[in-house]
Amino acid sequence: MKIRMPSVQSRRILFLLAVFCLVYASLPALSAWNAPGDTLTVIMRPILNIPAIHIPGETLLITALAAQNTTGFAAALLHGSKRIPLQVIAQTFNPLFGTWVLQCPIPEVAVYELYDLEVTANGGIHDITQHAVKLLPTRKTNYYFMHITDLHLPNRLNYPNSGYDTDSTEVVNFRAVIDDINLINPEFVLITGDLINEGELEDLAGQYWYGWTQRLLALIEVPVYVVSGNHDIGGWNSTPGPQGSARRHWWRYFGWPWLNNSNSNWDYHTQDYSFDYGDVQYIGLETYINYDRWRNNIYGNNSLINPQRLWLENEIATSEASARVLFYHYDFGEEIYQDELNADMVLWGHTHQNSGYINQYPYNLSTKSLCRYRAYRTIKVNGTNFSPQYTVDAGSSGTSIYNYFLPSNEGIADSVSCTIINNQSISYDEGLIKFIMPPGNNDYQVYGGLLQQVDRGEQHNVCYVKVHILPNLTRTISIVASAEIGNADEVGSVPFELIRSWPNPFSESANIHLKFPSSAPLRVSIYNLRGAKIRDLYDDITKAGDLSLVWDGKDQKATAQAAGIYFLKAEFAGQSQVHKLIKY
Repeated sequence: MKIRMPSVQSRRILFLLAVFCLVYASLPALSAWNAPGDTLTVIMRPILNIPAIHIPGETLLITALAAQNTTGFAAALLHGSKRIPLQVIAQTFNPLFGTWVLQCPIPEVAVYELYDLEVTANGGIHDITQHAVKLLPTRKTNYYFMHITDLHLPNRLNYPNSGYDTDSTEVVNFRAVIDDINLINPEFVLITGDLINEGELEDLAGQYWYGWTQRLLALIEVPVYVVSGNHDIGGWNSTPGPQGSARRHWWRYFGWPWLNNSNSNWDYHTQDYSFDYGDVQYIGLETYINYDRWRNNIYGNNSLINPQRLWLENEIATSEASARVLFYHYDFGEEIYQDELNADMVLWGHTHQNSGYINQYPYNLSTKSLCRYRAYRTIKVNGTNFSPQYTVDAGSSGTSIYNYFLPSNEGIADSVSCTIINNQSISYDEGLIKFIMPPGNNDYQVYGGLLQQVDRGEQHNVCYVKVHILPNLTRTISIVASAEIGNADEVGSVPFELIRSWPNPFSESANIHLKFPSSAPLRVSIYNLRGAKIRDLYDDITKAGDLSLVWDGKDQKATAQAAGIYFLKAEFAGQSQVHKLIKY
């Protein structure tokens, strides 16, 4: 009887399925994700969904909600066990919103990362917001950002359809895209609304979708800028709860309390904001359909209201940027005129389909929805020139672009390799791998990438390695703790010298050099990570002096072995030595 072996594609699917099961098993219980989140209390900006990007020497502006008589403001940046105090050099109270604006210079830091922000003051005031400030060594003129839209978390089932309270299909899709984002490492991500499928369900029937979404956004390791969509704030008449519930929930988690003002003469009812990066101004607008007719005298039936238009005109008039990008959910009333706003690019969603032309300036583009399609679009920027890419997706099995580590990336091994498989036709110049290594003051040797920084901690070190990810290519990047080189692989006191191999890591073959004081039986073998011997390189009597061997990366049957970590074992005169070899 012939036994049919699985195809390469089948083995890959089985491998990914096994990995998914392991990852899924390690995640917190579903109830831990679908739970109340961190509502806005003191820090109003920067926050998770409207972060700040700075380099040392620039001034961070913090908007804090506190009484006018508040004193003793202090601020700090937090990342892991690191806490960086910020000096508050000025503070101004704004009676219109009841907020303080704190000015804090950004100091030099040891690790450039996405930091949490902490604000304290006298009277027991204390607040922390996640991923609020990204610190960079320098601002780039050549970079790329990503556009995603229409997530519809956690599912696309409306109340009270069966499964609306248990299904998490779109969470799985979002997590697949998050994996891509963290590997591709864009400068930031723009999300144009419909994060949540039904914004009114927060606090209803045990559903906490805003809290759930907030936890998922915190898994993204780059700044994320969010604007709301009609599913987030529009409201459905068929869903229980008073009118305006969806919008009020948005304000609790992602918006600002001063927007909840029933006075139609108040000028601030929508969450609009802008930020500059380099010579480009990015403007996020709140657009909507007022489905439940809440405060119809304020929001009406249009995409924008008059105070928004005035705010937008002022933002554009006072900006010193040479280029402009607008991003919003959808222009329901066809009221946003790109030419009049002098916008180089407009990004939007809502239709769940691609629209516009990536080669036609000025760019007016929608991107296919993340829900169902796992889609995203990358826009490359060079100064003030934009190069939008075709929309791609994470793949139904997460294999559009992915990576894996050998051995596991858990801070145990002092030599780790990461293989990146890019099945897309797009290159990513700023790809990032975070190797988790054992703690210590080691230096590191990187092969196939550029070591940018090391975040040293008591539990482990994190090595940030920049990678140029080429299109339709598999690439392996390896890192070795260089403090090990020279003596760490030897075991006991042995009467011979195993001189290091080169190159290591290697692609095609590794040269191995040994030196012996006398003639004796010698065996040199190659083992895989499971401890199975796959090849004998030498098994004979050796003479005194030097011996050179070559391993061509194949097993005893001349079958090429996969990229990964292998062990060379040399046994001589009753003693042995073991040496790591990394194949990429």
